[in-house]
Amino acid sequence: MHSFLKKTLSLSLALSLLAGAASAATLTGLETETVERSWESSLFFPRMEALTGVSMEAHAVSDETQYAAMLDAMAQGDIPADVLFKANLTRVQEQALLNGGALIDLAPLIEANMPNLSALLAAHPDWKAAICLEDGRIASLPLLNTTERQVCVWINAKWLSALNLSAPTSVEELTDVLLAFKTGDPNGNYKQDEIAADLIGVYEMRWLLPYFGIVADDSNLARQADGSLVFAPELPAYRDFISTLRDWVEKGILTKDAFTAMHSTAALSSSSDDEDAAVTSGLLVTMTPYTHVPSSAVTDYEALLMPDASGATRWRDLLGDVWTGCFAVTSSCEDPAAALRWVDALYGEEGALLAYAGIEGEDYAWNADGTWSFKVTNSRTINDIRANVLMYTGAAMPGLYPGDFIAKVASPVDQHVFEQNERVHAVSEQVVPAHALNAADQQRANELTAVLGGLVDKGIARFATGEVELNDETYAAWLAELKDAGSDELAALYGGIR
Repeated sequence: MHSFLKKTLSLSLALSLLAGAASAATLTGLETETVERSWESSLFFPRMEALTGVSMEAHAVSDETQYAAMLDAMAQGDIPADVLFKANLTRVQEQALLNGGALIDLAPLIEANMPNLSALLAAHPDWKAAICLEDGRIASLPLLNTTERQVCVWINAKWLSALNLSAPTSVEELTDVLLAFKTGDPNGNYKQDEIAADLIGVYEMRWLLPYFGIVADDSNLARQADGSLVFAPELPAYRDFISTLRDWVEKGILTKDAFTAMHSTAALSSSSDDEDAAVTSGLLVTMTPYTHVPSSAVTDYEALLMPDASGATRWRDLLGDVWTGCFAVTSSCEDPAAALRWVDALYGEEGALLAYAGIEGEDYAWNADGTWSFKVTNSRTINDIRANVLMYTGAAMPGLYPGDFIAKVASPVDQHVFEQNERVHAVSEQVVPAHALNAADQQRANELTAVLGGLVDKGIARFATGEVELNDETYAAWLAELKDAGSDELAALYGGIR
């Protein structure tokens, strides 16, 4: 099938050139790939033209501030292109641009022009609900990803083995394991350089909450057994979580600096690129360990899933299956149907493979064992392929993530990470589905989330470091402060969404 795709693309492109292609639609969007990628010279867009018969004149914006300014200008009527690809639109931006006339409503056009997406939405009504605004309009199209990587707590299983320890199954056992990591020289270099819990910032620490029976989102909301939403710090187990952090600080498992410091991108890159560097991390919070440790050490880490006090194992799904805001058509577009036919290819196998792997035989090849590999040579590195062929890295693009294909990549490191992520994904849930609030409610929710988020992080840090004693009186005062700042209002805003 993939060889057929290659021949079809070549024939389609030849016919297009012979017939004289119609004038190209203009396309822009946000490109955050760290490997320099030029949309003007990328093979992706001419290959998509060969596949769909629709030509796109593509120009990327690589500066996020500049891109935000461009979206602001669109709201004032300055429309830079026919199509926004890798649009990176928030729900508030979607509604503002749609209401202001900069974007068009895609809902009436999808069924007639997008057979691939239409079939997916028919099979998954919840996906359609997620991309629709409250009134049924659709401002943008999504990335659909049922196997997205999860944020996990990763424990160094090699260290467990070195110290003859079993994987912890409770918070108490985890504390004992981390103490052993700190003092037992599990990396075997005769130095006490081990960082038992290598957690930086309260955000990372909050991924420990499922061990206390709390699955909370970035708005600090948690859903209770009866389906109602509650502001998570109000749950009794939340205080147990903070008490554990305080205990870890007192025992030296966490340092006080961990609550105020931020990861240095340069330092992380340096440590993960140095294959000879000593591994010093016992517990990590990340999507994949190779952002923190040398690639040779990634398979030493396993996702830590522990039951809570009730015996249940639950986790928070960070993004869900539907990532909205990836593709939009502006009011300047003279042929919206053609733009939708173009993007619909990305919701099918052929288009998805163009974006995620390129063309079989040219960019990747199947191996005898059923895995596939990129065709890397001395003159064509993986970074060359990322820059000139692939399109999925960087800001999220629209389409269907080809999870089954990606899972067959010939990389033991990636295979291990995929397996661990699938374990976590199997018990993950979203607190609030990706349905939009109306514009006014969403703006208010964003305001409350920002204020309350700061108060929650500050409160956790002050209690855990001992700046404020953790007792009934101080905890009640903190909850009162959160209520005054609108915690009940925030829960009520999202309370009607199931």
